[in-house]
Amino acid sequence: MNNMGKVFKRYAPAALSESREALGQVGGSGDLEADIGLCPLQTLEPAFMKYLPREGKILEAGAGRGRWVFYLRRHGFDVVGMDIARTEIAAAKAFDPDVPIEYGDVLKTGYPDRSFEAVISLGVIEHFEDGPQAAFAEVRRILKAGGLFLVTVPTQNFMRVALFNRIKSLQISYRRIKGVEMEFEEYRYSRGQFEALLREAGFLIVDKAPDDFRPPMNMGLYADSRFLQHPERRWELNTAGKILNATLSALSPWLHCSGTLWVCRSP
Repeated sequence: MNNMGKVFKRYAPAALSESREALGQVGGSGDLEADIGLCPLQTLEPAFMKYLPREGKILEAGAGRGRWVFYLRRHGFDVVGMDIARTEIAAAKAFDPDVPIEYGDVLKTGYPDRSFEAVISLGVIEHFEDGPQAAFAEVRRILKAGGLFLVTVPTQNFMRVALFNRIKSLQISYRRIKGVEMEFEEYRYSRGQFEALLREAGFLIVDKAPDDFRPPMNMGLYADSRFLQHPERRWELNTAGKILNATLSALSPWLHCSGTLWVCRSP
């Protein structure tokens, strides 16, 4: 990637690539109604309600099983979804055969120019090893002039830079020594790095917000350390995790949030 400086690259065992496909921002529990119920618990939900247009078409590019498509349609938004994982689309159709989620590649959607008032992309763009530029160009093409682009990517927060990235790097090195084939999984951007990429692509920054769950749930700490996870309840922390979460949250959510939501406008 050009002009990026040092961006943290996360790797995972190649043997797990299929199981990771299109799990999306918070994965899937197997209970789609429960996954839809997570939407109002996320810190990005108020920004969706504030900025998404009530009139005109909205696309979620990389919708997975469509929990946000279902949630937003229940709140009156005209949202359609697309994804490259046919198994996830099948799961959405099994839940509701009429849900407008179809197969499609976010890098080449096939939609006509200027088709949408807004495009949503959650936990997708960081997975392109060549960088986000091709995805940005396609979003610009299908957005109407002045349309909104709401995008999340993993954020290089304080806890990751100070601790978790170092642990991940040691794990990667150990697995490679043991002969495990590793492949690229995602980039983790600093807020400055991703803002520069958005501006370079021609987007106008309107707002940004931490992307995580509201306490006592948490996405960043939960995903980064299994030692902080509650043994039974998904996306909840154990006692040590809750203490750490409360302490960091009192100082700033940016210290440990999983990602950043960017609200941008196409010129």
